[in-house]
Amino acid sequence: MNNNVRKITDGAMMTALLGLLLVINRQLGGVVELFVWILPLPMVFFTAKYGWKDGLLPFSAMIFLTLIFGTPQSIFYFGVTATTGLIYGEGVKQKWTSRRLMLIAMTISVVSNLVTTVLFASFFGYDIAMEAQTMKQVINQTLGTSVAALPFDIDQMIRIAVIFSVFLTGVLEGLLIHLFSRLLLARLGFQIPKPKPLSQISSPKWLGYVAIICWAGSEFLLKTPQDAKIQELMMILDIASNLYLMFFGYIGALVLGAAKFQKNISFYLIFAIIFLLPVAIPALSLFGFLYITTNWRVDLLRRVQSGENK
Repeated sequence: MNNNVRKITDGAMMTALLGLLLVINRQLGGVVELFVWILPLPMVFFTAKYGWKDGLLPFSAMIFLTLIFGTPQSIFYFGVTATTGLIYGEGVKQKWTSRRLMLIAMTISVVSNLVTTVLFASFFGYDIAMEAQTMKQVINQTLGTSVAALPFDIDQMIRIAVIFSVFLTGVLEGLLIHLFSRLLLARLGFQIPKPKPLSQISSPKWLGYVAIICWAGSEFLLKTPQDAKIQELMMILDIASNLYLMFFGYIGALVLGAAKFQKNISFYLIFAIIFLLPVAIPALSLFGFLYITTNWRVDLLRRVQSGENK
């Protein structure tokens, strides 16, 4: 088949697929919007095959269909996901690294989530105040009179938790877009960049020291009387630095399991985190600090390569 004819056929097929999703979304009251990690896939396929310049034609057709069949909310959702697919597909065609592609998908998803759930929450049907009130009621019912003994303002903690949930949801959506795009393109025979092995994921040492200082400092200051704004800032630093260290602690534990025991210990690790949560969180954070700031990872991998751990 002539390449131009094939290009037009593929573009028409991708546009028709999105149009079908739009109709289903309208008939089912917006249920398709819950699966935003699927919507970029048609544009990912087309742009990865033909490039962003040729992708602008089906992109424009998709936006036009969204204006006709979509609601004001779905126009935003479908427009953002089509843009994600256009950029991600071009990245695949230009052979960007897997990490860069994943970060692009995550960044767009996080920004989109902030727009829909924080900046224009009422327009998209979200009520953050109601969600925060529900969380407060659950905490009060769970902890009872112990709530008064907490060293921080429960309302502040809930506000921060809502913000972090928006951020983490965007990260997970971006990760799903990345994973499903890789699966689709691999099945269709595209050459996609291989992801970096876990053992090669590292962080600058200075970030490890900054994270441990922020974590320890915020934990100390939260136990002393502070201004409300300072206390809120300390909570954000505490959560962010803890999550950062825990992430590398988790990676370090997986690398250690693979090197020492030649097996994936993720199931055992998750099991331990769930049932030993009060101990697992600080343990993973401290392990993550050591993983970042010491030469343990390099030395371990060197010993594995030389056969000392076999």
